[in-house]
Amino acid sequence: MTKEATRPNYLDISSHFLHDAIDFEVRYKHCINSEGPLFYTPRSRRAKCFIDLRMGIEAILKSFISYHEHQDRKGKRIINWIEKFGHKIEKMIAKAKPHLPQDWIEQYEVPLLKLDNLPVGLRYRLDAWDFRGNKEELYYDTIGSDVWLGEIHSALIELTKLINSLLKKHDRILGGNELLAEMEEVWFEKYT
Repeated sequence: MTKEATRPNYLDISSHFLHDAIDFEVRYKHCINSEGPLFYTPRSRRAKCFIDLRMGIEAILKSFISYHEHQDRKGKRIINWIEKFGHKIEKMIAKAKPHLPQDWIEQYEVPLLKLDNLPVGLRYRLDAWDFRGNKEELYYDTIGSDVWLGEIHSALIELTKLINSLLKKHDRILGGNELLAEMEEVWFEKYT
């Protein structure tokens, strides 16, 4: 008889999403500030940078939700639950809102909700050209706006600092028995 998976738990999931958010933010900073011939056109660069910010926001919101709203889900249950949020920023913000600082909500909720109006598939040059041509006002209000990109970036940085400070409280050195017990826990592995 196979034991039910007790890992990953909410701390594991929250930590993984935090590190994903950090990776996306680092790549965003590198690419948006690049002067080199890394992109064929500025619009292509903006589309890629937008996707990095969007994925960073999704990851950090999932980190935040996993930390606060896990309700003791573990293993397969927590993974299935967090994946159901998909790319729906409004749904994630609504779930995280009780735990977010009011000043953060007032400053960033409206700019972040615009993410739901932008397709996740807007990462290819062809799509960016088509989108700008057919949704020009929305493009210049979001992806084409340095101000909007800056707001999304700031929201990501602030939430990253917040969840990192919460997760740090759980850092500890494991004793031998604790380490052994942790090693014996069953991990749910999605791709086995």
